[in-house]
Amino acid sequence: PGGRPRADRLLLEPPAGLVTIALVLLSLYYFIGVFVAGEVVYLTEEVIMRGLYEPAVRGVLSRLPPGPVHTALAGEYGLLTMTPSYVFGLIAPLVLGFYLALAVLEDSGYLPRMASLVDRVLTSLGLNGKAVIPLILGMGCVTMAVVTTRILSTPRERLIATALLALAIPCSAQLGVMVALVAPLGPAFLLAYCLIILAFLVAAGTALNALLPGSSSDFLMPLPPLRWPQLANVLRKAIHRTESFLREAIPFFLLGSLLLSGLEIAGALPAVEAYARPATAWMGLPPEAARAFILGFVRRDFGAAGFYHMALTPAETLVAMVVITLFVPCIASVLIIAKERGPLQAALLWCLSVLIALGVGGLLNALM
Repeated sequence: PGGRPRADRLLLEPPAGLVTIALVLLSLYYFIGVFVAGEVVYLTEEVIMRGLYEPAVRGVLSRLPPGPVHTALAGEYGLLTMTPSYVFGLIAPLVLGFYLALAVLEDSGYLPRMASLVDRVLTSLGLNGKAVIPLILGMGCVTMAVVTTRILSTPRERLIATALLALAIPCSAQLGVMVALVAPLGPAFLLAYCLIILAFLVAAGTALNALLPGSSSDFLMPLPPLRWPQLANVLRKAIHRTESFLREAIPFFLLGSLLLSGLEIAGALPAVEAYARPATAWMGLPPEAARAFILGFVRRDFGAAGFYHMALTPAETLVAMVVITLFVPCIASVLIIAKERGPLQAALLWCLSVLIALGVGGLLNALM
């Protein structure tokens, strides 16, 4: 490619620009949300970390007597089991994949062109055109998408984008499970699910834009010449950014592992499950749904999959899938939100997501 005005007209003006951005975003989704989050993460997390690394660690630590130390190191949420599996099996491939894609978009000169095309739509949600990247990539992995909010210009925009990712955008693993549950109910239920989530996304963005002081920043990005990405530049940027991210993120995962292990050692997890059961009645769901929501905090797709073997009516299935989408993001996402936005904002988003999910679930139950 060259920096010809004709090429810019095709990329910046409808309909050719819209077709191009759709193809680029679809390619990003399939690369990061399907290939990296699916194939690569299956190899790194399931095969290498959970299949080889964790059994080896548990075998070595089996010499320790059962007790709190063994649980903290090698339990379900252990410092030497869950934490390395999450960091190196799940997070590292996703972050590296994203930074590779971002470096290609930057080095080619297409990123500012893509952002300028959708700027007007996203301004109504308190964002600007650059937010299209984290919002789309959130459907691959919310954890990774929260990291991409760094490309936004102001703390206000980063907060709005993070809130929308945490509250209303399902990751690819969760989305796949939910579609498998809702699709057999017929197109009406699938359409209802999509419209409910889309309506909430727009309403949440509009409300945050109105409530938070300030306004969207002006979208000012230079348009560099279009060119073929340079492999050395792409690799250097992606590797450097991934290393920097992991150095910052690992302490948060260690802290989260200690917290969950402490709850497990204290026997508090069953008590939390029992305490949550009254909320399921409010939403018209069976008592065992409480465990699915707890699993959803560990991994979003685990939470959705927890409804697989429950005897739910079509209406109950729709309620469950909407609630599990709006429910708290997985622990990896919460920890990354805490790192990116601070513990206070992470806690506020966590509480807000619980209240919204319960409120919407109860309202849907009353209407159906």
